[in-house]
Amino acid sequence: MNTANLSMDLLLCGETGTGKDTLAKRIHDLSGRTGSFIGMNCAAIPESLAESQLFGVVNGAYTGVSRSREGYIEAACGGTLYLDEIDSMPLSLQAKLLRILETRGIERLGSTDFIPVDLRVIASAQRPLDELVEQGLFRRDLFFRLNVLTIQMPALRKRREQILPLFDQFTQQVAADFGCPVAELDNRLVQLLLSHSWPGNIRELKSAAKRFVLGFPLLGGDAPADRDLETGLKTQLRVIERMLIEDALKRHKHSLEAVVQELEIPRRTLYHRMKELGMNDAEEAVIL
Repeated sequence: MNTANLSMDLLLCGETGTGKDTLAKRIHDLSGRTGSFIGMNCAAIPESLAESQLFGVVNGAYTGVSRSREGYIEAACGGTLYLDEIDSMPLSLQAKLLRILETRGIERLGSTDFIPVDLRVIASAQRPLDELVEQGLFRRDLFFRLNVLTIQMPALRKRREQILPLFDQFTQQVAADFGCPVAELDNRLVQLLLSHSWPGNIRELKSAAKRFVLGFPLLGGDAPADRDLETGLKTQLRVIERMLIEDALKRHKHSLEAVVQELEIPRRTLYHRMKELGMNDAEEAVIL
């Protein structure tokens, strides 16, 4: 990963469960930085405690503080500070974070001593930060400071060709952990995996793999066990057809001429199939 060796801050954007935490840790491991990987979930820490957790405090800074301690930023010195769900960070704290990113140093609560820090910041967001900026919920200057290099994490439903390989990988891991065999997927379960929308993305897929290995319903609820076979086959074929078209569009950078040549179908047929499958690119496939 080329970006891992670059000493620059990163922004990871994507829905919950798309693997932002895993990618952030992987980038740190490949970076060669000798310090620790320190993660902070901006949505999990109360606003009243967030500042002391991030910047640290000195003895007597406020009632109840009996000793000095470092915060997340100091702890990440020489390593990586991972700010998860930065889109949930209070505006008051965003201004102070911006100053730290620009000065590369902090002042603990209750002190005016400047402490320089050598760290790399990786931030992640579930909601589009540019939209939050327009809504007044995220500082524009902080957004531009973080947006030097952004990695977009696609939702699992937009890369369905990876569902079955990932599911197989996860089931093998679970089977090894529990010391039990993995049952074979039947056509109905394959159809279920490919047609499910996966709102929880990879995290949800991992849970489904664990339930499958342990013999519980795949999606943890009512599965369409008695669905008509013909209807199921049609649905599965539609999913596979969409996967093939999406994969061709991705590889050919949405060049429709290249796609029709690879799939060996008329442009008009491609347009109608894309429209029938509800693909957004269908509007751009103008019939010549």
